[in-house]
Amino acid sequence: MAEAISAAGAGAEEQKLSDIFLNGWNLFDELEVTELPFNGSEFQNKVKTAMGLFEQATVIVNQVSMFSPNELIDEVSTESLPFMLLPYFLGKLTTKINSPHSTEALDLGVIYFNDHLQRCQEYELCEAPKLKVAVADNQAEKSEQRELVEAAFNRNDKIAQYRKMKDIKEYMAKMQAAVKNKTADDEVRREFFLKYLDMSIMESKQELESLRLMKELANMRLARLAGGGAENEVEEHARPSANPSASFTSRGSGHSHGTGPHHHHHHQQAPKPKPLQPFIITRNATQKAVFGLGYPSLPIMTVDEFYQQRVDEGIFPDEEKVAKMNQAQAIAAARDPNEQEDEEKAAEELQAEDDNPEYLDRMRRMDEYKDVVRRGDGNRHNRS
Repeated sequence: MAEAISAAGAGAEEQKLSDIFLNGWNLFDELEVTELPFNGSEFQNKVKTAMGLFEQATVIVNQVSMFSPNELIDEVSTESLPFMLLPYFLGKLTTKINSPHSTEALDLGVIYFNDHLQRCQEYELCEAPKLKVAVADNQAEKSEQRELVEAAFNRNDKIAQYRKMKDIKEYMAKMQAAVKNKTADDEVRREFFLKYLDMSIMESKQELESLRLMKELANMRLARLAGGGAENEVEEHARPSANPSASFTSRGSGHSHGTGPHHHHHHQQAPKPKPLQPFIITRNATQKAVFGLGYPSLPIMTVDEFYQQRVDEGIFPDEEKVAKMNQAQAIAAARDPNEQEDEEKAAEELQAEDDNPEYLDRMRRMDEYKDVVRRGDGNRHNRS
């Protein structure tokens, strides 16, 4: 704690520690919003400088034994709270290191984030991670219902964490300048760093999952590169020797049964799957002629030919029928509803005057139906 530094008579060292931490923090915030290229030398130099400052601060914190697993977070002074973020800052900076041919930075980031989470667990700021019990192959798999419940729980948990992190970032954006300048009072600074610790815990868990996936991809990439180098080496050994003395010995002996130019290496290759047949659709006949010259073996047709083929197969509707239906619907929609109703009534009166047998039969059946079925009858299920 900061009191331990004062008790040791190292007031100047305490001031130096706070200055080192503040310089590293300012540089870290700059790297979070900078537009410099990730693999550029200027960006990487700033990452190394920030890591050097935080590592120097970590050494001082460890020398004075500032934190103890026997303490609670309420026993930690406000001046000492920022230094609990040192492993988190170092872990975030390792994710900014450009090392495409090594996984050392990924391993270092895992160490820093785990160290940060372990310290937060000691101060009861977060729970210990749940251990996943390995399930044997002969045991029954999880039911589909249980998987759905777990997926829904994980989704709700992520949404809650996202909202919480959003609120914390908004609060920190308002108060960060005052906290860095030390113009805020002690209670505000303490609340600020406690919220920062909550956010760092959530981000550390997310970063650990991301680093795990990145490490798997990096190992696969490195293994592939190593395999490619081994194959190239085998091909170089398999080539016939270009040494004049070797060729002279081969010609002089008359017969060669060793590693001479007649020795071949046969590699068994898996049969390649049959490639899919390409298919080109052009806009018009001109494009069809142009693409046909370049690809004479491919089936080529225009959009109209493709549509007509689908019409012949019964998949697409005929254009003429669709046009007539659309025209009829447009005419019906454009007509006045009152005018259409008047025409229907006039047609019914004309059928009644002409004694149309179909119309009269339909009306008689309607009258009989009305006599049997009263108004309001019908499906009364679930009616109050």
